[in-house]
Amino acid sequence: RMYGKGKGIARSALPYKRTPPTWVKMKSEDVCDHICKLAKKGLTPSQIGVTLRDSFGVPLVNSVTGAKILRILKGNGLAPSLPEDLYFLIKKAVSMRKHLDKNRKDKDSKFRLILVESRIHRLARYYRRVKSLPATWKYVSAT
Repeated sequence: RMYGKGKGIARSALPYKRTPPTWVKMKSEDVCDHICKLAKKGLTPSQIGVTLRDSFGVPLVNSVTGAKILRILKGNGLAPSLPEDLYFLIKKAVSMRKHLDKNRKDKDSKFRLILVESRIHRLARYYRRVKSLPATWKYVSAT
């Protein structure tokens, strides 16, 4: 592990069949409408997936609609400007900096902030390469 102390690789496996289960009654258009409605409320793609799973019984949006949530949002012009994982890393770094302003002697937080910011730089480098972020985008810790 590069940034965590764990050694595990536990994860859930996606079903082999790509067709939606027989018990899913929602049509593809209904799922797309719900996704757009939830995105307009301000939910992130992950939260939209969880809401669809828990409230509407949609196990995998991809199997029902043929497209992932972010692709549907991009098609409707509702995609977030920053990728979700990068946004939450930046949010974490900002809260850590705020903590460090109050607690200057917290050496462990300082070290963890360095790890989080290196993760941000690594992720930003990837997103610039795949053109999800503009080539001039730069993470500035002050903002």
